[in-house]
Amino acid sequence: MGRKLRSNFRPIPVLWLSFLKRFNVDYRFEIKDFYELTLDELYDVMWLRNEVFVVGQKITAEPEIDGLDRECAHAMLYLEDRLIGTARVFTKKPPISVGRVAIHGDYQRGGHGTVLMERLQQALLEGKEAMLHAQAHLEAWYSRLGWVPEGEIFIEAEIEHRTMRWNG
Repeated sequence: MGRKLRSNFRPIPVLWLSFLKRFNVDYRFEIKDFYELTLDELYDVMWLRNEVFVVGQKITAEPEIDGLDRECAHAMLYLEDRLIGTARVFTKKPPISVGRVAIHGDYQRGGHGTVLMERLQQALLEGKEAMLHAQAHLEAWYSRLGWVPEGEIFIEAEIEHRTMRWNG
């Protein structure tokens, strides 16, 4: 019988979240190419994306599991030892493309997504052009982070999106 993989997600009580934010507890942020990920890291990234997109937003697994993860770097945001946020980044040809930005539902609207994106932008995007397909309801949030909307709203995975550009 093979080794049983698990998710490391255990919610932090809401009272602790305000404490953590108030006292600037450090996050751990890592970016790794697909082949540098441990099995546990890969499992946790895929589990978190499944929780956010398939379970939370009711997107079918087909567009989520698209076979492109091997071509990406994967950003991971940890609070204590828990993966709470992730994004994948195509870095091999310009413009850089950011996608699958996901924050666990229990941590959304608490500033954690901003931490993830700011760290990703500092690590990979300074002085470079990038693009992403933002869910339309998050356009203002991405704009506050420095992304610029481009073009019309379109449908991707049955959700309204807009292309956003980063100009380093």
